[in-house]
Amino acid sequence: MGKPLILGKDIRQLDKDVELCRTTNERISNQAAQLLIRNQIPFTRNWIRIPFFLREKYRGAEQFYVISTNRNRYAQARRALDEMDSVFRRRLIVSNY
Repeated sequence: MGKPLILGKDIRQLDKDVELCRTTNERISNQAAQLLIRNQIPFTRNWIRIPFFLREKYRGAEQFYVISTNRNRYAQARRALDEMDSVFRRRLIVSNY
């Protein structure tokens, strides 16, 4: 076997996901995920636990739902999120990558 073929020049830059948005509302997170699926944009959805003493700041929410996407598809994902209804879009914290 020979040396494996690596696309791109810098191996550290491969498979890097960036945060697209976050919210404390599960229903809004599900709606954003369905919108990304409809537009065929790959993403991952995780959650981050909010510490007890910071929950008052986030109106008692216990966790953030974080949606990440490939950095090469970030612009397409942002355009897809712009299709959301403005009432739901206000509940998202969209990153500025």
